Amino acid sequence: MIPFMIIHLDLDSFFASAERTRNLSLVGKPLIIGGRGDPFIFDPKPARAKRLITLNSGAFVPSLYHAAHDPKNYFFEGDRIRGIVTTASYEARRCGVKTAMSIREALGLCPQAILLPPDHLLYHTLSHRLMELLQEEIPLVEQYSIDEMFGDLRGWVEDRDLLSFMAALQRRIAEELLLPISIGAARSKWIAKLATSTCKPYGLRIVCDEELYDFVRDIPIDAFPGVGRAFGRRFEAYKIKTIGEALRAKSLIEGWGRQGRDLYAKLSGNDHEDVHPSRSRKGIGISRSMDHPIKDREEFYRRVAVMVRHWAHTIMRLGVNPTTFYFGIGYEHHYRSKKQFTTYRLINEPFLQSFAKEKFEELDIYPTLSIVSIAMSATKFLHHDPKTLDLLHYEKDQKMSALSKSLAKAREWYGMDIVRSGRELL
Repeated sequence: MIPFMIIHLDLDSFFASAERTRNLSLVGKPLIIGGRGDPFIFDPKPARAKRLITLNSGAFVPSLYHAAHDPKNYFFEGDRIRGIVTTASYEARRCGVKTAMSIREALGLCPQAILLPPDHLLYHTLSHRLMELLQEEIPLVEQYSIDEMFGDLRGWVEDRDLLSFMAALQRRIAEELLLPISIGAARSKWIAKLATSTCKPYGLRIVCDEELYDFVRDIPIDAFPGVGRAFGRRFEAYKIKTIGEALRAKSLIEGWGRQGRDLYAKLSGNDHEDVHPSRSRKGIGISRSMDHPIKDREEFYRRVAVMVRHWAHTIMRLGVNPTTFYFGIGYEHHYRSKKQFTTYRLINEPFLQSFAKEKFEELDIYPTLSIVSIAMSATKFLHHDPKTLDLLHYEKDQKMSALSKSLAKAREWYGMDIVRSGRELL
């Protein structure tokens, strides 16, 4: 008998599949979607109606990006080819193309491939449509990433009908959205996710409790979701290479404390983690790698101001008040400087601009080195409660917060570049 089930749904080669929904001539052809991390954000010339998209997130999906690119100039700068592979169709994968590979290397392996810049607005739109479809079919649906969802079928689908339900759901998604999807099912979320990874593309896989060990026995331990670098090093130290070997080392893993016990429960399918209909956003960040290293500090601070404008816009748009901030600088020769700060201010764009500049000035500990990357993020949100915020600046922050909200509305309507700070115009 199949126990109550949770399903995991994973869109196959999603970005490539999404491009095919509007251009059927791409079906069956090797297709590469590449990304460059929005190289146009720092353009000193204002762009009309340049809007910021801040929807779902996930692997290789920036939380902040502009909605349009110029395809002609996106990858090629003279003889140089820039960017990395974010998605490759299965036809391109058969040539050896892999995610995170450089575009130059990918085209060397598959010169006949069709190369396209990403259209994140299309991808988010299709992801949203898929969520709406799933909510018609399943009582509880969790969006795990832009192309992955969990569904709770407990008490909804009879055990004997599970496979036919999954197949019908797969067909409906293919027919209505033109998107291929793979679906895995198990008693636990993470085994269901693992099941999906073994049946792609366009597959279905059910893992019952009685076959769980045989299913995971030979799967590499680093393929399991939740096994990061720290656990990976521990497993390597004990020469544990597969999930089956890990399951036979229960005492060892549970001896690693609470995190070890939680991991073993997931590996064995006994974690009992529920499907959460909504997942709260835990942080808002923006980072950019520079196509050309920056030596000039005035240009560096101009770019910081540009990034803060986009960052602050998103924070104001989402209506959250972060209290912990991270700033980081990447230098040439692999040097880095980073630090986290906590402050209880009512968030507004003028404060973030001055705060970020001050902290980046502190962080710039290698002033003779060129800068190759800039990063900033905000976490630990709280409600706008004056009793918990910095009262010394609260009255001023209130006025600046109201101004920032008005700026956010104007930018939503007229574009991100309609209002820019003087520092950006240097």
